[in-house]
Amino acid sequence: MNITDIDDKIIIRSNEQNVNFADFAKMWENDYFKDMSVLNVGYPNYITRVSEYVPEIKESIKTIINNGYAYEANGSVYFDIERFSKNNHFYKKLTPGCGTKEEAEEGEGKLSAGNEKDKRNPGDFALWKKSKENEPFWESEWGKGRPGWHIECSVMCKEIFGDKLDIHCGGVDLKFPHHDNEIAQTEAIYDSQQVDTFIKFSG
Repeated sequence: MNITDIDDKIIIRSNEQNVNFADFAKMWENDYFKDMSVLNVGYPNYITRVSEYVPEIKESIKTIINNGYAYEANGSVYFDIERFSKNNHFYKKLTPGCGTKEEAEEGEGKLSAGNEKDKRNPGDFALWKKSKENEPFWESEWGKGRPGWHIECSVMCKEIFGDKLDIHCGGVDLKFPHHDNEIAQTEAIYDSQQVDTFIKFSG
């Protein structure tokens, strides 16, 4: 497999340098906090790393499946947007009537390329990605894989802040698909409305 077939920049660069992906990411994390210290920005109360929350992510994905809002296909798990929208939920709360196919595909990375046949609907997005050759993976009941891009934030927020967020802040550039998908996943986990206020930052 050509390394360009891998859909994660950190994995690509760590493979090129023959270092563990987690060690590679930690190097940049340390550089970031050094820069923040120079700017007199305080250290965060919580630091979350997706690789440290994989068991919780898998459990949340199973909950979403059991609630009827996701399905397994060919080793990956996809969020069922149509089923979600038909059951007293509203998808794309931040971008109603907006959000392009190109933006959705960018949010999925190269995972979607060639895998469209596995989805029930073109807009469905991955909660669990079947691993490709030369990618890190975790064992799951769906096979070897890793979390999708959006599910990680839903689960880490849930684990730290509990079952409801009063305020959620985020960059306007991630409004769709990331934050729209994050809200939908959280509501699918609890099968109820979750985020009261979402503040978007620009610039």
